[in-house]
Amino acid sequence: MTTDPATFRTEVLLSLQRALWDLVTPALRAVAVRPLYPLIEARLVYEAVGDEERQLAAEAESYVIADFLPPIDVRFAAVEVPPGLQRELEADEEWIYRRREGESL
Repeated sequence: MTTDPATFRTEVLLSLQRALWDLVTPALRAVAVRPLYPLIEARLVYEAVGDEERQLAAEAESYVIADFLPPIDVRFAAVEVPPGLQRELEADEEWIYRRREGESL
């Protein structure tokens, strides 16, 4: 494990890619991540959030936690952004997944 920002980012992106296997549902609009050592935050953006979406976000979070040792802190959240509303990045986030929507279809 390294504290180098570029290497940490790469490790986080690879971990998240694996964590999302079999967890992407039709309702998942996007996934944003903020990898700022020693914190990994991710938002799984859904059309609507219920128990299933919260469980899927928790499962992805668990997979990422398993890839890192302390002092890394991992926090994932399932958030609701209904169709028709813009998906927006928050400070220091980057997209790691965005489904194709709207006029581009």
